[in-house]
Amino acid sequence: MTTTTPTPEEDTRAPSSEAYLARMPLEVLTRITYFVRTPDLGNARLTCRWLESALFHSFAYEFFRKKQFMLYGPSLQVLVDISKHPGFSPYLKHVIIGADQILEPHRIQSRQDETKLLNWHLAYADQRTLLASGRARDMLVEAFKNLPNLETVDLRDFHSPSRTRDGDAGWKSYGFNTLSETTGVKHFTGQPRVGEEDYPTLLFTLITHALAAAKARPKGIEVVIRENWAVRDHGFLVPPYLEPDFLPVLAGLKKLHLVLDADLATHRDIEIQYLLFKKFLALTPNLTWLRVNFERSISHYGGKEALLKWLASSLRPGTWSSPGLINADPSRLPPPVEFDHLEQLDIGQLDVSANTLYRLFNKFSSTLKAISLRRVKIQQSSDQQTFDQDDDEQNPLIKLLRSLKKESFPHLRELSLSLLSAEVTSTTSGATLHYPVVGFVNPDEAENYRKGISATGYQNLWGLAQAIGDRTYTGLKLETFLSNPAADIATPGKHITGVPLPGQSDDESDFDSSDDDDEGSSDDDGSAADD
Repeated sequence: MTTTTPTPEEDTRAPSSEAYLARMPLEVLTRITYFVRTPDLGNARLTCRWLESALFHSFAYEFFRKKQFMLYGPSLQVLVDISKHPGFSPYLKHVIIGADQILEPHRIQSRQDETKLLNWHLAYADQRTLLASGRARDMLVEAFKNLPNLETVDLRDFHSPSRTRDGDAGWKSYGFNTLSETTGVKHFTGQPRVGEEDYPTLLFTLITHALAAAKARPKGIEVVIRENWAVRDHGFLVPPYLEPDFLPVLAGLKKLHLVLDADLATHRDIEIQYLLFKKFLALTPNLTWLRVNFERSISHYGGKEALLKWLASSLRPGTWSSPGLINADPSRLPPPVEFDHLEQLDIGQLDVSANTLYRLFNKFSSTLKAISLRRVKIQQSSDQQTFDQDDDEQNPLIKLLRSLKKESFPHLRELSLSLLSAEVTSTTSGATLHYPVVGFVNPDEAENYRKGISATGYQNLWGLAQAIGDRTYTGLKLETFLSNPAADIATPGKHITGVPLPGQSDDESDFDSSDDDDEGSSDDDGSAADD
């Protein structure tokens, strides 16, 4: 690696004033090199000591501030080497561990030449040995100890396309390209196969234990997983004998982003489900940003909703608490966390009752500045026997949004809504009013929709809603939206299922944030069907 060099002002061997590049302002030189390919940038830095020094900061910031590695000997060794480099180690603030998994040799395509098959066999043995011997943990501990400005450690199962150089090269785990070339295998991540679902959990455990052993103090731990796997509950175990190392790490966290999975061994017992996660979360009292996404599943045991009810609960006087929590056995149902400093809460990938979401948001209303809902189906029950699908006020999402009043959420500045749906079910007739698509349009288009006029620029409102299924509201637009959310929401494809009983009942009551029992397809056991 290039060693640390003096600044252009300090370098006594700077080029003469006749050198064209040396006469350029540094910001111009940096801008020019921003557009060249990575090999050409490397060649430019090799031309002279002065130019290498002039470009060092922009080079280190781009290539070493945030870097991804994989569980593979040569890759982790580079991480260790960077951590020991006096010039580069201060720049590395965000370490990503990629879930690039090297499968057993017999599970890859057999139409490879013998050399590539041998290389794959050696790579597989290397990854397995790193895990079995504990060497992977040791290397991470060494690296984390040596990084003075480490802020975020991130586990992900994809390669970022955000790289601006070299066309569509993207940011991959270090060593990925070489391993692909020498083995002929192009993909190590993706949809997990049977027997591999536990790999992200293993990596999460490896990362957290390495941070504790290194006495590192990152501000954030992130799990960003796009395929259908997640961190299982046993990955959150903090053994009592390791608490002295773990507690300072977790207490210092400001940001925690997670994708959760139900532990298949205990997922029928709602109290035990996510038990270790709840205990883990209790050790992070200073969080300002919590993101909880769930793995897509067909579970109907209600653990997801039960977890949110626990999170929405409080044992403080005058607050709501989930039934049975006050006198619960803490070994099976720990006391809820308060998060007095929570400013942003993101929830994603589940079916949940409107009441549970309201209580969750209301608990942190005095500090919340941002809320995000993504891929959430919002459910509610009603004693109304029949539904009028043209009455938008029956939509539980609209009722939930109306509850986010400015006087109750004084600091709320941002609301992100993405890929939402909703449904309301009659408890008397069994009829269900479905809102399979929630789209966000401007008020004029929404009014046109109600009048049966096609949306401008689209063949129909379904296309319009699909085009803008994601919407983020801030500032004055947020205040306007929350005052009348129905004016900005369109629900193409809404329909009623079930056979309503004859007769007519009273109008459905407004969203109730005070009753003690949740209604709808998610009752007190938290049962909720997933997509």
